[in-house]
Amino acid sequence: MKKDFRESITWGGKRARRKVSSRRWELLDQVEFLSGSRSTLGISIFLAFILFVTFLFYLAKSFELQIVKGEESALLADINRTKTYSIPAERGVIYDRNGKVLVRNMPSFSLIMDARTCYGSEVAYQSCVDTINNISNIISLEGDRIFRDLSEKKPNISLSDNMTKEEVLVLEPSLVGYSNVEVMTYPTRDYVYKEAFAHVLGYVGSGDTLYPSVEGKTGIEDFYNEYLSGVFGRRIVQTDSAGNKVSDTSIQDSIPGDDVVLNLDLDLQLLAFSLLKEKVDSGEALAGAIVAQDPKTGGVLVLASYPSFDPQALVSGISPEEFGKLQSNPRFPFFNRVISAAYPPGSVFKPVPASAALMEGTVDENTTIVDNGYIQIGSYIFRNWKLDGHGVVNIRKALQVSNDTYFYTIGGGHGDVKGLGIEKLSEWARKFGFAQKTNIDLNGEVTGYFPDGTQRQWYLGDTFITTIGQGDTLVTPIQINNMISFFANGGFLMRPQVARKVAGQDVDNDVINQGFVSDLAYSAVREGLRMAVQPGGTGYPFFDFKVEVAGKTGTAEYITPEGKDSTHAWFAVFGPYDDAKISLTVFLEGGDTAGSDDAAPIARKLFDKFFESYPEELP
Repeated sequence: MKKDFRESITWGGKRARRKVSSRRWELLDQVEFLSGSRSTLGISIFLAFILFVTFLFYLAKSFELQIVKGEESALLADINRTKTYSIPAERGVIYDRNGKVLVRNMPSFSLIMDARTCYGSEVAYQSCVDTINNISNIISLEGDRIFRDLSEKKPNISLSDNMTKEEVLVLEPSLVGYSNVEVMTYPTRDYVYKEAFAHVLGYVGSGDTLYPSVEGKTGIEDFYNEYLSGVFGRRIVQTDSAGNKVSDTSIQDSIPGDDVVLNLDLDLQLLAFSLLKEKVDSGEALAGAIVAQDPKTGGVLVLASYPSFDPQALVSGISPEEFGKLQSNPRFPFFNRVISAAYPPGSVFKPVPASAALMEGTVDENTTIVDNGYIQIGSYIFRNWKLDGHGVVNIRKALQVSNDTYFYTIGGGHGDVKGLGIEKLSEWARKFGFAQKTNIDLNGEVTGYFPDGTQRQWYLGDTFITTIGQGDTLVTPIQINNMISFFANGGFLMRPQVARKVAGQDVDNDVINQGFVSDLAYSAVREGLRMAVQPGGTGYPFFDFKVEVAGKTGTAEYITPEGKDSTHAWFAVFGPYDDAKISLTVFLEGGDTAGSDDAAPIARKLFDKFFESYPEELP
């Protein structure tokens, strides 16, 4: 019984142990299973987190590139596959009144950088700087201007303009590897007659635009720049990854500028300039100016000033040092003396007080004075240029012989003649266009000056000398010629007009003033001006001229910067007398020149040229 019991126990124990052991392994398996499940879940969560963060990063980057920097990214992508070049427009051609070319265009070479490639990063910017510095070792560059353009982020930058073919041939092999630099052909200005037309035509220089361009700086080039400029075109080039051209993807042609036809007469202008140059270069005068007009329209036939400059040198390329020398030249070659210089007029001004005295009733056409050569006021003596006087003088003879005593009398008063007084004299000077701009179609015009007695303490002697065009009075040659044109055209003060046609349209002829002088007074002054260029008058170079003309001499006194007395020479003339085709003023600065001896002979040569085929049809 015991044995069975023990066996039963043993057996039962083994069986129990088996059951316990089996259960333990089941429990262990469950623990291991649960432990493995937790580990896998953790890894999955971690990987999901990494993927989510990565997704957020790329989403943010995509937002930055597409939204925040979308335009910049598009530009960089576009730069990688295309290049855009501006196509400059040819400026309009400028002609004289007879269709002769004065300014035209010719091809030139420019080195252009596609600077859009420079602005993507600091590395790209520095690469462009290195490119510029490397090219500057081969050819001379305007570094200051180029780096200024670069700092302003201009899309296209001109590294060098007006290059010769020889310079291009030397440079091109060195440009290999610079995919954003290219030699391009551009139109540039060709000033056919150089110095002779420099002040009236002006010149062009670099324009203030996004693309390399030129614009008028002075003269007609400046005043009519809007019409002459034209419209830029555009060329888009497809490139490969190395930046080399594959094909043109788009070309928008430029639109040429409008042509301008001037009133200027080529042959007359060339002669005027040569006569001035001869006079000044010989040392007989310091400088000079000549202006001529069609008195009926105000159209400018001649506008010459000397010393002058070569506008082609400014277009073709001039160093800052050379330009600085021109600007500091004591002869002032850039100075347009026709419109920008004001001088005392002397006796050429006398038609103005003559008209004023007749209109104000100060004198009539028959009023006479006896000239003994001077007027004395207290201890002050005011002399006539002819020291022994002209005897009995009326207004016509006063203009004929340029009698100072008569004009002292009608200006300030003497004897039985009350005189105009400075206020009336100033009022009439302004009616004739003095102390104000003529509004000629050129920039840089000055007003001159005419006193009215209020600027300082005024004396009778001041009025005397103002009446004969001395004292504080300052005028421009264009103002004098406009005044003489008034007596040539029937009493119309016209606006001077250099341009005749712009973009195929006639330029309007504007009247500044009219109807302020009566027919009687107008005729008396005109007759005095005619007598001035006939025997007995001061304009002796015209005594034998084949066409009847009228004019006025002037010799203006002034004091040089060195304190010496000297004179300017004036002569204004128009003709034919009854149907004027031309009015002309010659001015010579300094050199102790005189209106009769120095200015009038130049005017005679120009009238000989103008009237050489008269009475055949004139230009």
